[in-house]
Amino acid sequence: MNKLKLPIWEKALSRAAHAKKRVSEIHKKAKTMLTAFIKPWAGKTKSWISAKAKPVKPYAGKIKAWVSAGLSNIKLTHVGLKQLGILFMLVVFLATGWVGNSDVAASGEVFATTMQAYKVILKGQAAGYVCNQESANIIMDEVLQDAAENYGMEVTLEDKLSFEPVVIAPEKLSTKEELESSFRRLSDINVNAYVIYADGEKLGTLKSEEDARNLLDSIKDNYADDASGLEEVTFKEKVEIVETPVEFHEVQDIESVEAKIREGQETVEEYTVKEGDTFWSISKAFDIDHDELLRLNPDMDPEKLKPGQNICLSYPKSLLNVVTTEVIEYEAPVPFETETREDSSMFKNESKVIQEGKEGLKLVEARLIKVNGIEQDKEVISEKVIKEPVKKIVVKGTKTPVSRGSGKLIWPARGRLTSRYGRRWGRLHKGIDIANSRGTPVYAADSGKVISTGYNGGYGNLVKIDHGGGMVTYYAHLSKIVVSSGSSVSKGQLIGYMGSTGRSTGPHLHFEVRINGSPRNPISYLP
Repeated sequence: MNKLKLPIWEKALSRAAHAKKRVSEIHKKAKTMLTAFIKPWAGKTKSWISAKAKPVKPYAGKIKAWVSAGLSNIKLTHVGLKQLGILFMLVVFLATGWVGNSDVAASGEVFATTMQAYKVILKGQAAGYVCNQESANIIMDEVLQDAAENYGMEVTLEDKLSFEPVVIAPEKLSTKEELESSFRRLSDINVNAYVIYADGEKLGTLKSEEDARNLLDSIKDNYADDASGLEEVTFKEKVEIVETPVEFHEVQDIESVEAKIREGQETVEEYTVKEGDTFWSISKAFDIDHDELLRLNPDMDPEKLKPGQNICLSYPKSLLNVVTTEVIEYEAPVPFETETREDSSMFKNESKVIQEGKEGLKLVEARLIKVNGIEQDKEVISEKVIKEPVKKIVVKGTKTPVSRGSGKLIWPARGRLTSRYGRRWGRLHKGIDIANSRGTPVYAADSGKVISTGYNGGYGNLVKIDHGGGMVTYYAHLSKIVVSSGSSVSKGQLIGYMGSTGRSTGPHLHFEVRINGSPRNPISYLP
């Protein structure tokens, strides 16, 4: 960048001022010498001429003629005589008029010694004197451009120049170099930087608006690159870029501001699943709503927790939160309907499926809103069924069952025996475990009355059946219960489906037999 150049007229003015200053210096010396020479004789000369002028005045014509005749023999041109006459008259005039006024000569008014000018004021201090205000402004602009070149940024002057009309001696006018030196010494020069704010909180100060926008775009790109149906990418906060004069040392580079924003993120808290943990127990332990915990872990099946898995307990939060809106398409199941038919040959609360239901399939278009990559809301735009569901048909009995059991139990579910009754892991295992896939039917081991259903701590979904005679059987970790408390069931009647709720390492049925409240080995009662 070239320095600002003064216009030709300003150069001429500057040179004229310089020449005037030199002339003024010579004039001052000459005045001093002349005054010192003339002043002692001024009074005497005036008195002498005044005394002599009266008697001489009547003879002025004769004297003039005599002088002319006397000088006619001297070879001078006409012009020379005329000039000499003028010189003589001037001496007389000065002696009797100007020089005779010794007070005026002494006061220094014989020569012009002052001029109109402007005092240049910066931060309340005098920076110099100029003939016109424009020259000072031009020199200040040049100082600012020098600073802009040094910083590589636009600059601004915190305090503006002001001017005060003054009358000064010409030699007091400032040179360009003197003004520049004063301006550099007195100026508070700031750079024009760009500050990023999020909801009024300052995030960083950058060199240019382009740098600020590039940084914000980079943060957005972290969550927008993989979205094919992206509609919009915004910030949750109100983000502003404000041009602000600051001191140069306050300007930051993009990397440091981005690091600050990323360091401001809340570390996502995780929990490692241990033996016996369930979604329910984890949500209670960390005081997180069960449904919220499911939203935090959308890819995890709560029925299939295994030791060593990591569960997310919090959302990532940042000083800047990126909100993405995208349109997605996905296939979703269409639930089937269930039709129930009665059969008098079957006991009440006994049922049989004569036609399995099958889910249909639909194509869903939805608008998905995420914050920092985590789904927050989903709005269904349209649905189209591409495969119709198949109705499920269930037959239920109407015959009243016997509420007292026979005492002879049947196996409550199909599967393999994975854990027996007895001591296990340092404590009593009060029943047996029968493992099979999730959804395997579970049946009543004998006729009786359902005395309890629902979620029960480590047992998960639990059904208790009283068979009379002090015998009660437990059916634990069910994925679904199909009987209700207070109803009567018959031996072999469906009561639920195998699952992995509660303290469970996988889908299985935990089956217990209790006599008068004390656990017994179920194998002793099974065929």
